Amino acid sequence: MQTELASAEWLSNYRRNLERILKGKRLLDPAGFKDIEFLPEPFAVFQYYRYGHRHPIVAERTKHHALVLDFGGGTFDVCIIETTKEGDISQSGRNSRPLAASSAPIGGFFINRMVAEELFRKYVVPKHESAKFKKGLDVYNSWRKNQVDLATVSDEYRNFIENFHCSIYAIENPKITICNSVTDWSLDTPHSLSVPVVLPKHPFLADDQAVNLQLQATELRDIFANKVWKQRLVPVIGHALQRGKEELNGAPISVVLLSGGSANMRWLGELLQRDFSQDLTHAEVLRIPNFQEVVAKGLAIECARRFYNQDGDFASVTYNRLCLILDADSSGQEVRSFKPRTTGLPSVADLPGVLLPSASVLKNFMDRPMKWRVRLDRPPRRQLEYYFLRSSFNPNDIQNLQNVEEHTVYTPKGTAFDQHLQVQLIVKPDGTSVPRFVYKTGKSEEEETAIAGKPFYLDMTYNVAGSGAAAYIGVDFGTSNSSVSFVDASSVEIYRTRSEEASWVELSDLVAILPYPLAAPLASYLGQSDQSGLVTHAMGFVEAALAMAAYVAYLDYCLHKGRGETHIFKGFTQRSAGPLWAFLKECLTQSGKRAAISAPYAELMAPELHKPIDDVVTFFAQWKHGKTSDSSIDSLRPVQILANISQKVFAENSFGFFEHVRKQRFALEYAGLFRYASGSPPFIRVLDYHGAEAFSEDEPFLFNEESGTALSLQPLLFWDRCINHPDVGTHCFVFDKPEKQEGSFSFKAVSFPCVLQVSLANEYSALAQRLMQLLQRDPPLQLTNVKAAEASGLPTQQEV
Repeated sequence: MQTELASAEWLSNYRRNLERILKGKRLLDPAGFKDIEFLPEPFAVFQYYRYGHRHPIVAERTKHHALVLDFGGGTFDVCIIETTKEGDISQSGRNSRPLAASSAPIGGFFINRMVAEELFRKYVVPKHESAKFKKGLDVYNSWRKNQVDLATVSDEYRNFIENFHCSIYAIENPKITICNSVTDWSLDTPHSLSVPVVLPKHPFLADDQAVNLQLQATELRDIFANKVWKQRLVPVIGHALQRGKEELNGAPISVVLLSGGSANMRWLGELLQRDFSQDLTHAEVLRIPNFQEVVAKGLAIECARRFYNQDGDFASVTYNRLCLILDADSSGQEVRSFKPRTTGLPSVADLPGVLLPSASVLKNFMDRPMKWRVRLDRPPRRQLEYYFLRSSFNPNDIQNLQNVEEHTVYTPKGTAFDQHLQVQLIVKPDGTSVPRFVYKTGKSEEEETAIAGKPFYLDMTYNVAGSGAAAYIGVDFGTSNSSVSFVDASSVEIYRTRSEEASWVELSDLVAILPYPLAAPLASYLGQSDQSGLVTHAMGFVEAALAMAAYVAYLDYCLHKGRGETHIFKGFTQRSAGPLWAFLKECLTQSGKRAAISAPYAELMAPELHKPIDDVVTFFAQWKHGKTSDSSIDSLRPVQILANISQKVFAENSFGFFEHVRKQRFALEYAGLFRYASGSPPFIRVLDYHGAEAFSEDEPFLFNEESGTALSLQPLLFWDRCINHPDVGTHCFVFDKPEKQEGSFSFKAVSFPCVLQVSLANEYSALAQRLMQLLQRDPPLQLTNVKAAEASGLPTQQEV
């Protein structure tokens, strides 16, 4: 359990009552909970980073002085913890307590209040009422501290207190929406992102008139930096660091760990590095996908370590969104949370304004209603405006508005309303979708009061979800939210064994730097906990790595083959481990010492590396046909070999693509960007490009910065949008095999189950013709000399 800083008497009562409530409860075991332990929250944070997220810096066996910042809904807590020489937290003595703790009642609610104050000043309160507004804030503060009774306050200020208090809560969903959408948290990056906010038009009156505003991401950043960080958080952190110097005898902080839902405003980490650079000279601020449930997961891990005496781990999921904004009777566009009513739909309770995350499988819902429940401030007695948006929360964003033709339904006179509005979607196989809004439910659909909207085309997304049995529970009772985490005993066993392998930490480093076609399957492999899943995803990575190796080695061979006619590609049958391994060995043999880009792959021919790869390729062939068991192969060793050898290739030859390349006005040259496609999307690292060559965004390249040359990977790989996943952006499609029909070929998408057909008869005919030529003979190729095309060479890197 998490416990906040409080008096010993309060903590004693708190723990005793929780034990009384939970003892014997039959949630998982018929016998009920047997052991209930209260653990220090900072240790839970550390345990999650070390054994749950398994960040390489914290997972290594070395002593740490960790600065822990827990930024929740109502409090901001800072402390420093010291580990043992092995990097663990001792359960006795000096290391069993936080060092240099400091706390302040600042959290998500306070951020909302600062945003509300700023928006009131800028858009709601007239200048001539600024003094009145200031007094209203003072009265509100007194009311919040229970120093003022509303019955004793004048009508004007009572109205203000009620309107302002409601506005603070109205800020929450837009704030979360922005934080879930920002990809670049730099302090000086311009943002075009905005989210609607509904505020009272007359804050000192009791009317229901509202003003609809757009909260800009840049506004939120500036308010956070100037009102929250500078004025409130800096003193708390400074106090903890000052005390830490005394506790640690001058030893430096080695790592910074963030926790809590408000830490998802990742400007926190940027500001920390900017303003405390001297105190954190030797420290790195660790970043993870979501800080919301760090404590709960860390508590569950610590339970496993203490009572099961083994380790645990967690996997994570990434989301893109289908959004829905509603406006009842033009009272203001609302960002609301939707609760799924159809079994199987993903939960989006913590994603306000989101109807479907991109991790949703829609194929099981074709031609049948998908239902959600939402509560609005008022029922749509006259009309309901609705905006289905693709990863956007601005109805004026026409480019991402999906129901462009119609976005209003009108309410029949005398309509009765339920407490909640139901949103329904029926999606056809071709993507046509029919929205329907249920105002009053009945025993059957005929008895319902519902209005159907005009059909429109819907973007669709997907994901594969897993499940496991619970063995240990971690509960975090926070100020505004509570989190519960479960740890499965079989997962604990898998990760205990895994944690003993130093190579596993090395693999986690490679996920962020390998090309996307390799990083995605490697991340999936690292996220598995059961043996069958490990083997399945090991095969996925091995085949992906062999495919990239074989295709690069083949194109490298074509660069240096000379004029003689050869037919290596003609003998390649399909993209599976056996044929790929044979194709790669043939290409390396034919290239010999002439290999340049693919030269590091020659190490795979050495006996100590060749045998593990040969063994795992043979194993996969037998395993697919049920001729061998999951446990008869060590999947880690071949994955480690292929990942590290691949990195040697792509460390010098960066995988990516050119984009936005346009001919400059009144000039002969082109300008655009080269985007590095390493790790997972979004790919933010780019180079400016100016040169004489024009490039298509669908063409992947291996770019060598030192030589200034680029090798095109088409027609074996290409980028393109997928009709099933338009929200995702583009898929990277990798050559799979020739089809039986002449001139037809199949490609598979990286990280998605999509298969694309390339043929002489469809829009990909140009690619099909090039593949036909490869089957006829191996063509001579040339590198594109990018550097020579530039007047001043390649500029410095930037991030967007």
